[in-house]
Amino acid sequence: MNKFEGKTEAEAVKKACEEFGIDDPKKLNYQVISVKKSLFSTTVTIGIYTVTDVIVFADDYIRRCLKALGLNGVTEAKYDDGVIKLNIVCNRNKNVIGRNGDTLRSINELTRSACFNRFGGHYRILLNCDGYKENKYDKFIALARRYADEVSRTHITVVMDPMTSDERRVIHQALTDYPNIETKSLGTGHKRHITIQYTGPEN
Repeated sequence: MNKFEGKTEAEAVKKACEEFGIDDPKKLNYQVISVKKSLFSTTVTIGIYTVTDVIVFADDYIRRCLKALGLNGVTEAKYDDGVIKLNIVCNRNKNVIGRNGDTLRSINELTRSACFNRFGGHYRILLNCDGYKENKYDKFIALARRYADEVSRTHITVVMDPMTSDERRVIHQALTDYPNIETKSLGTGHKRHITIQYTGPEN
């Protein structure tokens, strides 16, 4: 992590932007490391980080989570369309995934929170293990399409069970081209869910 100092946070940010050729300070990923005050001056130190720094930190954090569960594993990482995707490779995949994906989801939430606390930014982090996410996506998409056909026929709105943001995203995408069908995400937190509604003309 590169560090820059200034009398104020803005001054330190300006120095970092000049160093990296960044024209807009909002594009700079940084955190305030320290603020030292003396009788006559103040020195603010910021640390500049990249997505790679976040991935390395997340990988180490996940390894420690697995170790706490008595498991040994590694992650395969890639950055795709603004999402840090980490696939966990372990010889006891079922233990990593847990019942209905609960353990994998918990590790995902802990990792995202740890990255936020470390770097001070919100990151879209998606954990996977042994193709679990892809299989779950396929099941949700098939179910959503079945519901969409039903809604097209009956005009009665369907309310799906709560699911994670990445699961909701694949359903929205899967039903984008369905005529007279609209999907909406409603609710907050763990209760956030999708509704599938008819928007066409009434008979």
